Amino acid sequence: MTGAAVLDQLAARVRAMEGAAPVRDRLPTLPALSQVVPGGVLRGATYEVSASLSLSTALVAGPSAAGAWCAVVGVPELGAEAAAALGVALERTILVPAPGEHWPHVVSALADVTDAILLRPPTPVRDGEAQRVAARLRQHRTTLVVLAARPGAWPRAQGRLEVTESRWTGVGEGFGHLQRRRVTVSATSRGGRPHRTRLWLDTVAEPDASVVVAEAAEADASVVAWRRPGRFEVAS
Repeated sequence: MTGAAVLDQLAARVRAMEGAAPVRDRLPTLPALSQVVPGGVLRGATYEVSASLSLSTALVAGPSAAGAWCAVVGVPELGAEAAAALGVALERTILVPAPGEHWPHVVSALADVTDAILLRPPTPVRDGEAQRVAARLRQHRTTLVVLAARPGAWPRAQGRLEVTESRWTGVGEGFGHLQRRRVTVSATSRGGRPHRTRLWLDTVAEPDASVVVAEAAEADASVVAWRRPGRFEVAS
């Protein structure tokens, strides 16, 4: 079966399971992110997260926990247990670990069947590519979260998020274990001023060798049914 056929088949299954649910202008976020993205993430918008797999995963965890279908594209090291601990509903998550140079086509196809997509582009993003993907996202009202290697890597993002400070607790003088991670997140909307929020981020997304994926011929597309919830809260 070709990659296109796999996506078409998946689209039909998702539509049948969703039914005729009402569509709102924003997707919910985790409670702790309500100060980072007030009111939730906009449908059809793109949010860039600089070099933080945990934060980018948490951004799609809100819609996922609320019942949305989500996809993760180009992030093979994202572990099922870590994603679930951040709140991702794994049974409604589509995994495409290696889209290759065809990532714009993969994202465009997934926009038809999901509410939110987490993407790490495998190559530098050209302005024309970003515009074409953005048009598809607006058409289907799908939110894109881009895990970028550096700030500004995705042209014309609706919002940009970056972890500016990070500190672990739980380790004493030569003993103890890493327990909690406190971060400061800087969020900037298009044309706006940055604002900062401190969060406790308890789980770091790490590889999970127990995840089994089913390869789809010609597209390197994979669909995985995962399972589990966790904690992500505002720091005092």
